[in-house]
Amino acid sequence: MRKKISKTALFSGKSLTSIFVFLIYSFPAFSQNPDSIPANDSLKIQELSSENQPSFTRIFPSDSSLVNLQKTQEIDLMKIMEVELNKAYTKNLEKYQSRKNYLTQNLLIADFRNEINTLKRILANHPDFDLISDELLEIQNLLPKILIGINDNFSTVKSERNLAVSSAILREITQKTEARKEEVDSYAKEMRLSHYRIDSISAQPELFKLPLDTLEAVQYTKDVTEISIQTRPVEDSLLSRKKQVDEIQTSLNELIYQLNSLIDGIEISRSDLNSKIFESEVPSDPQDRYYTQSLKESIEASIIKEKYALRYYVNIYQGRVLFTVVIFFIVWLFINRLKNKPSESLSHDPIDENNLILKSPIQSALVITLGIFQFFFINPPFIFYWTVWLISSIALSLIFKGYLKAFWRFFWVCTVIFFLLAGLANMILLPTIQEHYLMYGIASIGVIFLIYMVFNKKSEDLKEKRIMYFIWLLGILEFISMVLNFMGRFNLAKSFMVSGYMGIVLGILLLWTVRLINQGLNIANKVYATPEKDMFFINFDKIGTRAPGIFYFFLILGWALLIGKNFYAFTQISQNINEFLTEERVIGSYAFSINGVFVFLVILFISVLISRLLSLFSADPDSINSDDQRKRISFGSWLLLVQIFVICLGLFLAFAASGIPLDKITIILGALSVGIGLGLQGLVNNLVSGLILAFENTVKVGDLIEIDGKPGTMKSIGFRSSVVNMFEGSMVVIPNGDLISKQLINWTTGKGRKLSLIVGISYESDLQKAVALVKGIVSEDTRIRNFPVPRVVPVEFSDSSIEIEVVFWLNNYFDYPFVKGDLVSKINELFKLNGIKIPFPQRDLHLISPQGNLEIPKKKDQEGT
Repeated sequence: MRKKISKTALFSGKSLTSIFVFLIYSFPAFSQNPDSIPANDSLKIQELSSENQPSFTRIFPSDSSLVNLQKTQEIDLMKIMEVELNKAYTKNLEKYQSRKNYLTQNLLIADFRNEINTLKRILANHPDFDLISDELLEIQNLLPKILIGINDNFSTVKSERNLAVSSAILREITQKTEARKEEVDSYAKEMRLSHYRIDSISAQPELFKLPLDTLEAVQYTKDVTEISIQTRPVEDSLLSRKKQVDEIQTSLNELIYQLNSLIDGIEISRSDLNSKIFESEVPSDPQDRYYTQSLKESIEASIIKEKYALRYYVNIYQGRVLFTVVIFFIVWLFINRLKNKPSESLSHDPIDENNLILKSPIQSALVITLGIFQFFFINPPFIFYWTVWLISSIALSLIFKGYLKAFWRFFWVCTVIFFLLAGLANMILLPTIQEHYLMYGIASIGVIFLIYMVFNKKSEDLKEKRIMYFIWLLGILEFISMVLNFMGRFNLAKSFMVSGYMGIVLGILLLWTVRLINQGLNIANKVYATPEKDMFFINFDKIGTRAPGIFYFFLILGWALLIGKNFYAFTQISQNINEFLTEERVIGSYAFSINGVFVFLVILFISVLISRLLSLFSADPDSINSDDQRKRISFGSWLLLVQIFVICLGLFLAFAASGIPLDKITIILGALSVGIGLGLQGLVNNLVSGLILAFENTVKVGDLIEIDGKPGTMKSIGFRSSVVNMFEGSMVVIPNGDLISKQLINWTTGKGRKLSLIVGISYESDLQKAVALVKGIVSEDTRIRNFPVPRVVPVEFSDSSIEIEVVFWLNNYFDYPFVKGDLVSKINELFKLNGIKIPFPQRDLHLISPQGNLEIPKKKDQEGT
């Protein structure tokens, strides 16, 4: 410190006067405290600063003693200055620290208030803990009912269906409980984190120092008091809420552990039971509850389980249920619109099999919607599927009314009735001897159906011959069920019995789902030959009249999977496949699963499929005949942007859903940049050009354009290229880069098609009259635009005529050859009627002979005389 001050003093000047001035003006504390300076030094300083001293030479003679005295006084003054500087620095430092501390306190108090408000909001917006407690209590009371026939000594005959339904209910309860646990854990984490932030602010040392300024200290005290008053009730609520959250979390954790233990135990029981499935399961003891238990008691216990299985499943997947309902209404509105659309191409016969979908729009919409969207539900309980098939079967029965012959209508109704009975028997979870005989009766009906069909040859009357395959399947499976039931294989016999009836009813439902879809598409293609607004400009010509072939494949696969779910072996196989697909694999530093890769590809496929389907919502440009129609489909030009957005979103979701780190995208982008630099410039150029066309809107789908002098209609704008329907009849695929780089004429966005015509009249004709006649003809033609104003002007004296130029604009580009032809015809007719001549080219030939003899040669190929 001393060295620094000494250097500063020396740098400022070596004289005592310079040091004195520095102290006076730089340090008020020093100047306001003269008592701190020794008396002798003070007198000397006053003498030095006196105005009576004319110069330094008079004060300090050149005597060596005076020079020594000057040095001594200078050293003493430096010490005094150092002491005063230290005092001033200490005082200013205290002020600085106090000010800094006060500012920090204000910031901390503001943060504290914000966190208090945040904590208040968290405490107010808490989960419904009373509802969660009631749910936990309900589950605890429900568990004994679910475990009936599992852990008790109900009977020596264990029902695989009872184990499966109980396991399904426990899984659904576990899934719902885990969702509740996640909700409570998230809330607890947020609450505790807010409390931690409040505690961290409260522990800052700046909050425990009073400002030096009295007013600031008073204000700070008021702020602290106010915060303390606000914090006290929040702290009490926080303690109560933490206790409540801790209790709920403990109960949830205990319940989830209990449920998982029960599920594991049931799965072990299922595995043991199915390992002995080929052994007789019927007990030999006549006192066993298998013989003594009434069917009514078994049904009552089963109803409880099935009811909760359906309730919990619908509650978990209520979003998908609502979505299916919405799709049903959309399909119903579509069919109803087809029905109400007048068309000469449709038959009015209500029994016409090609228009059967129009007979019952609601029933047809139910069959189509449930037939497709039943596959969008993940592992539902049997009662859910049974309810869906019940609704679909009733709807299809109403469609068949008046269509099928009496025998086949009777056959279908009986099949549905026995299918429903088989389903009800399958939902009886506690085995009894009465159920044993019921299964015999239901299975025997299926065998009788097959025998009757074979010997009476009723299949010849079938309109859908493939139904016979399902009838054969029904008879064979029911016969196997009867044999297994006779041998005491109770569970396996039930699986075959249900599979037989389920196979035929589900098969017929899926066949008619496809048939109704094809009927709807066929009718839509006839009714909406051109895209219309009431159907959102869907181009049914692109969709076609039949469902795509892959649709049939997925329906057959879905049918097989639904039948296979009745067998435990199928469940085990699917579980092993699922474990294989979900097993984590590591390549280098990257971990992945086959299921993740499959999800990645599926999402990409769906995004590309949706992108392709979006093109169906654009009208065909060939159907545009007016500006009004063009405005209705102008959104078709934006489909490229929507398609790119869908694909980009699908790509992002594919990476996220498959678990692939998003930072890996940088590697892909790097590879793409290399590819672009090496050979993908053209592809990228076309893609960017397509985006430019979509954003700038210079050309739209349906516009009349001209490229290289050839006219055509813009049909579509794609990722890489665009399609133009040329007037010559060909369809040309043009890269988007060429549309940007080449000169493109857009007739649609201009004033219209300009047309000019030159009319020549003879010099003897009335020019003004001719111009008036032509103007009248042009003004009467409605195909000619009034603006810009048509122009009829004499322009030139030619060799044999006065030329009149006729210039006008057409409303429709396609009218120009017809308008031009009509004008020529009308002008020629009116000119003849009014005596206006249109001359043909003439030449006067003068021949001069050098000898004076005139010889007229023969005329050859003369144009005129």
